[in-house]
Amino acid sequence: MTLPRPVPRWLHVWAIVAVVATLALLAIGQLVTSFGAGMADRVWPTEPWYVFRTATADEKARFREDFAFFIEHSHRIAGWTVGGIVIVLAVGALWTEPRKAARGAALAGLFVLVVSYGDFHRGLMAQTKLNANEIQLPQKPMLTALAGAALMIAATLAGSAGKGVRVLGALALVAVMVQGLLGGFRVKLNELVGTDLAAFHGVFAQVVFGLLAWLAVATARPAVHGSVAEARKLHRAALVFAHLIFIQVIFGAWVRHFPGPLPQRLHFLTAFAATALAVWLLRAVYADPAARARAGRAARWLAVLLVVQLMLGVEAWLAKFGAELVKVTPQSGATRTLHALVGSGVWAVSLALSLRLRPAARPVHKVEPVGTAGAPAVKPV
Repeated sequence: MTLPRPVPRWLHVWAIVAVVATLALLAIGQLVTSFGAGMADRVWPTEPWYVFRTATADEKARFREDFAFFIEHSHRIAGWTVGGIVIVLAVGALWTEPRKAARGAALAGLFVLVVSYGDFHRGLMAQTKLNANEIQLPQKPMLTALAGAALMIAATLAGSAGKGVRVLGALALVAVMVQGLLGGFRVKLNELVGTDLAAFHGVFAQVVFGLLAWLAVATARPAVHGSVAEARKLHRAALVFAHLIFIQVIFGAWVRHFPGPLPQRLHFLTAFAATALAVWLLRAVYADPAARARAGRAARWLAVLLVVQLMLGVEAWLAKFGAELVKVTPQSGATRTLHALVGSGVWAVSLALSLRLRPAARPVHKVEPVGTAGAPAVKPV
């Protein structure tokens, strides 16, 4: 039996585009971390076309010749691109609200949020030559943006049934905007608070990626469920696994930004626990035909990514801690970047697995008389 799509097909395809674009953004961001390029350009905020049109001749030459400057600004350009993609995704998600009043209020909030966010950036761009401790946050557009976000989310939460996709779309848009500000503040506040924001920026990137991956799965055609009791058991295990992977991602960011004995040990121990639970979960999914039909594809991706991730983890650890802390080489930087990127893939797949294993709601039944004798028959509503 094939179940109907919860949203138009184009919205699911666009959600996948958002995931792929965000994965590319994460890859460039990991290169920024691996090669220490986070402060290659201390000017922020800048327009996405900054190095192509408004930059000086020296900066344009530096973009072509300086690898750190190149990947840092490539990361900014990719961030602007993902932001545009997610705006379209959020509009499409909110448009699925069947009630005109709720849909109009949510879209009005989104419009106010996007316009005010742009005004906020322009207000900061006018202060790019000031020191970090002299910058004044543009309060009016900031408050207006918060009001727009509140209206969008409130209208979405008050919407009709099937609002899960719309809530995810609204949250994803807000999260992408917050992530962009975190990346910028990491540059501007480096001289005041150090590199602490870089680690937080990296962890929150996984939250954004998780929201978009969740949205891509939620917009797919629903899976037909089998035994509710067995589905609940596997769903709980998959949720535990997803949480464990996210904790592993946090410890990985800790190792990358603040290497030391404690984060190394925690990262290793969590990796062992996650691998053991993943093996049990994969075995359970493949042993249950209904679970395999619902989540077999996600399980296969998890198995492949897990093997690759373990191999990359060993190589990344040996390159960084095998003998002593050494200068990053192109090979070791690429290995660390791939290790972090595949970890993001495992995190996304763990969310997909938990969603595909989620038990379906119990159907509501009613009794109707059928036949000439008026014998009752139970039919699902």
